[in-house]
Amino acid sequence: MSTVTLEIPAEFARSFGATDEEALKNARLELAIEMYREGKWSTGKAARFVDVTRLDFMDLLRDRKVPMPYTMEMLEQDFAYARGRVG
Repeated sequence: MSTVTLEIPAEFARSFGATDEEALKNARLELAIEMYREGKWSTGKAARFVDVTRLDFMDLLRDRKVPMPYTMEMLEQDFAYARGRVG
């Protein structure tokens, strides 16, 4: 897997957190939320990016009042998942 490195000047990075680790974690979270909000990433992909479960990421979206449209395709996927778990 290839990676991309983004350099953020300290004066901006500190707005994401007091430590480098906190700033990195929060910057990744903000990017994931924005990519989801723009429809570029699914909740699953965004959750993987920030290393949380899909449900935890959806909780973060709810806490921030980010709209989460529930499409017919999502409903069908949920039904398919539920059918596979029953019986």
